[in-house]
Amino acid sequence: TLCNYHVGEVVTGMTRASLVAGGAESLIYVTVTGRIGALVPFTSRENVEFYSDLEGCLRTDAPRPTGREPQAYRSYYSPIKHIIDGDLCEMFGKLSFEGQRKVAEKLDRT
Repeated sequence: TLCNYHVGEVVTGMTRASLVAGGAESLIYVTVTGRIGALVPFTSRENVEFYSDLEGCLRTDAPRPTGREPQAYRSYYSPIKHIIDGDLCEMFGKLSFEGQRKVAEKLDRT
């Protein structure tokens, strides 16, 4: 297995497609409740390192609406492997300005 990631719902359809003309192919999926998601490959090691670090910071600093630890949820059936949780990284924009500044300082990106 190359990657492991618990989407949280039953995936009912999946296809490979490019999200932009001439861009890299991504895996686009739909779930039983109509959610649409994508598994998008990173094109540089620098992006992988940045988003991995961001994800690590947000595991502790982002609000948890359900109270569940994000990594435990995404690893429900098997441990996360080679996937960065975009839903978790998206939480950066929902943090207060002070929370964003705190995360940026941890990442040395002020």
